Amino acid sequence: MTTKRITTGWRAFSAAKESAYGTPQTVDTSFNFEGPPSDIEPNEAQTDANEITGYHEATKHEILNWRLDGSHKQRAMPHNIAFFLGAVLGSVTTDQPDVINDPDVYRHWFERDIAGVAVPSFTLVEYDGVAKKRFAGAFIKSFKLSGDQNDFIKMEADFGAMGKEESSAISKPAVVAESYLRYGDVELTRGGALSGTVGAGTLAVGSSPTSFKTALKKFEYGVSSDPRPIYEMGDNSGYVSRVERGERWNHSLSAVLEMADDTHKTALINGTEYVLNIPIVGGVIAGGSGNLNYTAELIFPRVVYREARKDLDGDVVVVKADFEVMEDTTYGSVIVKVQNKQSAYLA
Repeated sequence: MTTKRITTGWRAFSAAKESAYGTPQTVDTSFNFEGPPSDIEPNEAQTDANEITGYHEATKHEILNWRLDGSHKQRAMPHNIAFFLGAVLGSVTTDQPDVINDPDVYRHWFERDIAGVAVPSFTLVEYDGVAKKRFAGAFIKSFKLSGDQNDFIKMEADFGAMGKEESSAISKPAVVAESYLRYGDVELTRGGALSGTVGAGTLAVGSSPTSFKTALKKFEYGVSSDPRPIYEMGDNSGYVSRVERGERWNHSLSAVLEMADDTHKTALINGTEYVLNIPIVGGVIAGGSGNLNYTAELIFPRVVYREARKDLDGDVVVVKADFEVMEDTTYGSVIVKVQNKQSAYLA
């Protein structure tokens, strides 16, 4: 038998969300990825081993329903941050920062969708080097973005699907032409104040926040909406009927910084609240004024230190900072601004 290779494999999603859960959309954007391919598996299977059947061992094995669990890892760029993180948060406001001089540039503001509980779903097609399979009802469970000195920014998303697998004959959709974001694109500021609004496209961090970009050694942000697949009574398809988010979003936010003074520990002791901002600004968006850049900016309106522990990185004294992401009554808990040439997300 000839062994198979995944070298020619690919993974693609529908840029638009499904109009109803499990209703396939056109798959039109490919993402490079690391790791194994996706596959369905039994969610619940039972035998008659606990029943008296007249035999010593189980005589029947039945699969009650199905699921798909997968992970998507790759280097980060604005497009994949927008797609995966946007699907976790669930709400987007799109505008154009300069429609006259840069008509192809769009700005997307992602926030938590607190108006409903339904999790956005997409359609996934994957070619594992052997066969192309379509998986409807795909949804993003969690997202993690991390950066380290002397490296690319990395992203990882855990996803699921309804468990239905179908053959597909589509060709590989295009991969969006954006450069991967790098450590040199990252800034981190603490303090200052938010002004403006998402709706007006004027939201900004001002009032002279303190920059820590020269001290920053690494950062990591993770978020999950705690999605819950539901197999409805009366639905005997064996597939997930719908997916709803949990009671709240779960956030994790941490950074390792070179230690210069005791301000981190003082803020921990005093419970000082800050605006924390991580703008990641890539290259210039070509074809327009040259004044706009590919951007992914994480804005946390209200955080406090949960931990500010001294440690060593080699012989360098560092602070391992862990933050509690809290809700601001005006701006919420997190806002993510992505700027690129894609016209819509979650549409």
